[in-house]
Amino acid sequence: MIPLPLPFDSPSWVNAYVISGPAGSTLIDCGVDWEPGLTRLLDGLAVLEIEPSSIHTLIVSHLHPDHVGMAPKVVAMTGARLTMHISAIEHHLTYNDTPGAQRWLEGFGRRHGVPTDLLGAFAALERAAWMPLIGPPDVVVAGGDRIDLGEGRALEVLHTPGHEHSHICLVDSKTGILFSGDHILPRITPVIMWDQTGIDVLGQYLESVQRLTGDRYGLTYPAHGSIVERGSQRAEQIQLHHARRLDGMVDVVRLGPTTAWGVMLESFRPHLNALEQRLALRETVSHLEHLRTREQLTSFDEDVRYYRRA
Repeated sequence: MIPLPLPFDSPSWVNAYVISGPAGSTLIDCGVDWEPGLTRLLDGLAVLEIEPSSIHTLIVSHLHPDHVGMAPKVVAMTGARLTMHISAIEHHLTYNDTPGAQRWLEGFGRRHGVPTDLLGAFAALERAAWMPLIGPPDVVVAGGDRIDLGEGRALEVLHTPGHEHSHICLVDSKTGILFSGDHILPRITPVIMWDQTGIDVLGQYLESVQRLTGDRYGLTYPAHGSIVERGSQRAEQIQLHHARRLDGMVDVVRLGPTTAWGVMLESFRPHLNALEQRLALRETVSHLEHLRTREQLTSFDEDVRYYRRA
């Protein structure tokens, strides 16, 4: 494990993992494209006595900049093949489209009740230098595929969408260790962000988490934070967290028709900055829309969308 620093406060680093094999090394995730991250990666490889040129495969768990941002530089430096879930072929275009994302955010905020005086800051996006455009993966995988590591060892691919459509976890066939990306984290839960697809992303996430419960997985290596001793137990805790949040949002809506912005203000801590409000509102809508698919809530549109009890 090589912890790579990130240019923001939370999370402040991402864990990259290196697996050595008879034909070279495999790198899992690579952080954002900035000098401190590259320096730490090269220093970590040196401590492990691994030459960068020996890395033949870069596996990226999903299309978020703290995992894929440095991929173009790593591929150019090592000659590695960028490997991702097959859905990244489509979704990397959205990742690259900052103007499109800003237009969508503005419409999303307006629809879900962001006050007019806050809407500009809420939807403001500027592509950071550490988030360069990326191309499609060189190699694509799907759930159930195996990535060969040599000598009979492989990484089994688990497609675990929800946090992001192309998210994958990996299971080491030799050790049984689960590389969980952002899907299972030790102290926090990943943001489940409503997006342009209109898919029930929380439903996808909960289904993906359910597949990891039942004592299937023990030692788990997450993308942020420390190693998790009992991955399946943590998955069950995450299920409980979302069940409580869903119940809490139903209680808020029970008081009367409410916008997602109103539910967010009651469900999250106060004094969020513009970025935190954006993430919190997208998470709120993912929960409200999930409740709507379960027919616990209905919605109606006036100038904005209101939710009420079914």
